[in-house]
Amino acid sequence: MERKGIFDWIIESLAYLGGILLGCAVIIKFCDIILRYFFNKPLTWDIEITEYILFALAFFGAAWLLREGGHVRIDVLDNFLSEKGKTYLHLLHSAVGGLVSMILGLMSFIAGAYSYRDGLKVVKIYTIGKYYFLFIVSLGFFLLFAEFLRQFAAGIRKIKSKSTEEGAE
Repeated sequence: MERKGIFDWIIESLAYLGGILLGCAVIIKFCDIILRYFFNKPLTWDIEITEYILFALAFFGAAWLLREGGHVRIDVLDNFLSEKGKTYLHLLHSAVGGLVSMILGLMSFIAGAYSYRDGLKVVKIYTIGKYYFLFIVSLGFFLLFAEFLRQFAAGIRKIKSKSTEEGAE
């Protein structure tokens, strides 16, 4: 069993929280359907709350999904590459993903800080500070950045261990 650190605990906790939120969204929608069609008293807030839950769910679970290898992949190149080629392709994937995640995380954090400073709000049924959403986005992207960085480091270690094995032969 591999040893898990604080980062793994954080992304697993957020993934569990996302699962709980998804369960809550299902319960909310179920209650709305029952109230709407059997009692003619629909919930007025269910769509908005469900939207927020699904929004948060995407960012809470993204780093965990990347760690588990669940993100969408196109296997066309993998089928034609050698094991060494796959390792280098994975390194490129991790580097580009990490760079993009870092940029998006930083930009969303800056936008969230400006949104907080300026008091920007999202106005629907409920009025909520826009910065909450932007900070969720930045958290999700920073966690993705960290996971991409871990995968890049693992790829480098894999290449180094292969080169030392080849040198020993």
